[in-house]
Amino acid sequence: MKGFLFAFILVSCVTSVFSQGNEIGSTPGTPDAVLKGFIKNYGDAKATWRETDGNYEASFKLIGMPSTVWYDSTGLRLKYVVDIKEDQLPAIARSYIDRNYPKAKIVRAQKWTDDKKANTFQADLKLTAETKSLMFTSRGDLIK
Repeated sequence: MKGFLFAFILVSCVTSVFSQGNEIGSTPGTPDAVLKGFIKNYGDAKATWRETDGNYEASFKLIGMPSTVWYDSTGLRLKYVVDIKEDQLPAIARSYIDRNYPKAKIVRAQKWTDDKKANTFQADLKLTAETKSLMFTSRGDLIK
């Protein structure tokens, strides 16, 4: 019985150590300030990290939708983007698309938020043989 108990505790400890090692290994090179900023904004969401030009990009799911957030090396959130449903685009933007691209299909809609919490919306349209991206203000006016 003592041997079984000892083996059970040993296996539990080893499992705990290895699971912590994998968690740390999933964010190699990401500074603590960046991770703290992410946790402050998104709690314990599981993210995949990538460094680009001194900034850190995390890809994760936010309310079941694919999302990406960018932080600088101090943990300041620079911008983030989340996929949204087509009907979450501003009404003016949807109306513009219906008028100017009546045969197009919206294949992806996204909401971008910058560090000043200003929102823009992106709609990727599938035209006959190409995809076109349109950006709109938070009100729905065309940017480009």
